[in-house]
This record gives sequence, C-alpha cells and structure tokens, in this order.
Amino acid sequence: MPSRDPIVEEVRAVRDALAKEFAYDVERIGRAMQERQAKSGRPVVRLPAKRIPVEKKAG
Repeated sequence: MPSRDPIVEEVRAVRDALAKEFAYDVERIGRAMQERQAKSGRPVVRLPAKRIPVEKKAG
C-alpha cells in the first residue's frame, strides 16, 4: 500500500469543501472560481485553444 501524502490529502480536502459549498454543481463552482480569479488582481494567462487532429476513417 502506498504511503499517504499529506499534500494530496490537503488538496482533496479543500476540493471536497469547495464542492460541498456549491452543492457539487460544476457550473456554480466554475463561476465562483472565475470570480475569485478576477478579484485576486493577478494577471491571467489565456492560451489559444489547441486543435486536436481528427483521424479520417478509411472506408
């Protein structure tokens, strides 16, 4: 059995607390994180979307 990592446990605990706070609603969690990000005053890096090549099926 792998040893317990206290950092991983802390991250999971914070994640669970946030999820509970927003009733496990992904949309609400996302909006709240965007609001916190905007209020932080830190610069946000926006990278262009990466295109994933689609393989054409032979046939």
